[in-house]
Amino acid sequence: MSEEHVHEHDHPGHEEAINRFNELKDVKPVRQGEFLGEEQEKFYVALSEEEVYELSPLAYYIWVMCDGEHTVNELAESISKEAQIDVKDVIEPLVMALDQLHEAKLVNY
Repeated sequence: MSEEHVHEHDHPGHEEAINRFNELKDVKPVRQGEFLGEEQEKFYVALSEEEVYELSPLAYYIWVMCDGEHTVNELAESISKEAQIDVKDVIEPLVMALDQLHEAKLVNY
């Protein structure tokens, strides 16, 4: 049994993330809202005066990259290159962040 195979069993959500990534990979997400500012590694984005969200550095970075010009697959490749980690290690956090941003209406698919 390969290490990769064992690794996948350690993370039951990994396969789900891969499936979700395959669904989204050709989508060009578009960010919504307005960047308000940053305070102690927390980033604030507002949809309206009543709806302000606090984003982690990773979520903010992904939000900024959602310009409607790049596919989810291109976002994964870009993050992989920037962070110098394997693209397969980027997929799960990327998909989770995109889905959370989408739920908050900060990203449209």
